[in-house]
Amino acid sequence: MTTLLVMLRLVRPVVPMKMLLVISVLAGMAGSLRAQDMHAPDARSAFVVRPYLKDLDPATSRFWTPATAALVTLDGAAKAADSFATRENLDGGGMEYDPLARPFVHTPPVQVTATAALFGAEIVAAYLLHKRHHDNLGHALLVGGAVMNGLGAASSFKHRVPR
Repeated sequence: MTTLLVMLRLVRPVVPMKMLLVISVLAGMAGSLRAQDMHAPDARSAFVVRPYLKDLDPATSRFWTPATAALVTLDGAAKAADSFATRENLDGGGMEYDPLARPFVHTPPVQVTATAALFGAEIVAAYLLHKRHHDNLGHALLVGGAVMNGLGAASSFKHRVPR
């Protein structure tokens, strides 16, 4: 019997913490499946709209407030200025120093498309945060985009490459 245990340990080492983790995960999954069977016998009940998920007053929950419109305008202007200054420097023989933006600035159409996609993604993210009642976080996202592109534009204008 002991030789069998020694042979098994040589073939496959036993790691007790991993086994404990696997057993606890399986037990947790089995418990949650049992709870779902007891409380949700019908599969359609998962798609019922709960009353606490509905907006109470849609008039108070407008996305395009003057503050949001101003932030989107500021973010768009900062992105346009950064894109313009970057293109001017690249055409003069300079290089993009941002490693994340570097693959997207080799040709003007790719640069414009990437900038527009980023701008749209920021607006969509701010809207989704607004729908979840996180307006301040959505505004902070737009401010962050405007600040980062404004700093990029300032750096590009400061280190301008002559043509």
